[in-house]
Amino acid sequence: MAQLIVPALARVYDALRPFTEPLIRAVAGASLAAHGYPKLFVDPTRTGEWFESIGYEPGLFWAVLVGLTEFVGGLCLALGLATRVVAVPILIFLATAIVYHWPSGFYWNVQGFEYPLFWAIVVLHFLVHGGGSCSLDRWFGREV
Repeated sequence: MAQLIVPALARVYDALRPFTEPLIRAVAGASLAAHGYPKLFVDPTRTGEWFESIGYEPGLFWAVLVGLTEFVGGLCLALGLATRVVAVPILIFLATAIVYHWPSGFYWNVQGFEYPLFWAIVVLHFLVHGGGSCSLDRWFGREV
């Protein structure tokens, strides 16, 4: 392990270490769920119309599928429940979002692929590592 420039911070880092991964998982999952909620419960018809406008038909089907992926998958990810299982459809959705946003370039503020790429890397971490020690997967004693 590398020597710390400020050795006194080792105690702070050690104290925070158990909380960082669950926090990242919870925030990533909650963010996905927040994006899925309106697709399912606010105006799925309008979301379906948008999906049709970009070539995904029938639009309502895609609105519900993406909404479920984000909402249910996000809640499961946040809780660390079936973490690796839900990471797969989330990554497929995010890979599709990256392809869609690719022509706009990298930066998110011009509709680029930066945002879905960032979240895909976060979700990839949980596909590879699972829900971690502070997850329902661990509590149930089962992971894929």
